[in-house]
Amino acid sequence: MRRHSITSEEKAKEADIMITPLADVSFTILITLMVLTPVIILSSRLHVNLPEATTIEPPTEKNITITITSEHEISINNELVTREQLATVLSKTIRKNPNDLLLIRTDKELETGTVMNIIALAKKLGARSISIATVQR
Repeated sequence: MRRHSITSEEKAKEADIMITPLADVSFTILITLMVLTPVIILSSRLHVNLPEATTIEPPTEKNITITITSEHEISINNELVTREQLATVLSKTIRKNPNDLLLIRTDKELETGTVMNIIALAKKLGARSISIATVQR
């Protein structure tokens, strides 16, 4: 049985990788993310001064977000709700998405008791994982 030896020219043909399409796709994705990031960040209706922390958890696409301002305005997934509607709307949202992370965004001037009441309510309604949003120092 005779072996066929591969010449260096054949090796060069096999190892050819087209870099241009790879670079085109990479730059297209980069430009898309650069354009969409400000839109995503500015999409929240309520302005909240988040507390600072040394660690930060990156946001994921599948979050249930509760936002509470220093004036006690509350929104769930960017929809304003009253204090009386909070339990009902939160219950429906948690039942619809039981495995989603519940992200609580509160103003740093808000009393801790208010945040603890929201966490207790969320646990009572069946939230499996709860996180508090912060900004990195």
